[in-house]
Amino acid sequence: MDGRTLKILIKGSRNYLRWTIEQWFYEVKDIVENEYGVKLLIEVIDGDDEYPLIMYGGKAFFKGLPGEEGYLIEVLKRIIEEALKANP
Repeated sequence: MDGRTLKILIKGSRNYLRWTIEQWFYEVKDIVENEYGVKLLIEVIDGDDEYPLIMYGGKAFFKGLPGEEGYLIEVLKRIIEEALKANP
């Protein structure tokens, strides 16, 4: 994977919260990719926690369900900005 491709991890139990984040991710993915010139991939894995974690590079960036799609965009932007600072 090159420095412009980022794999976002969503980890949590198979429930409505995790499913919703997945669906929102696919809805907002193009918007964020076009703004930053990156490619976003998603990996969803099962976990024991009821509240899903949105992670990148082993670091948790958000726990739970963002209030709306717009908040998920902000979480993704924060992840991208940190990743691009680390690997310009």
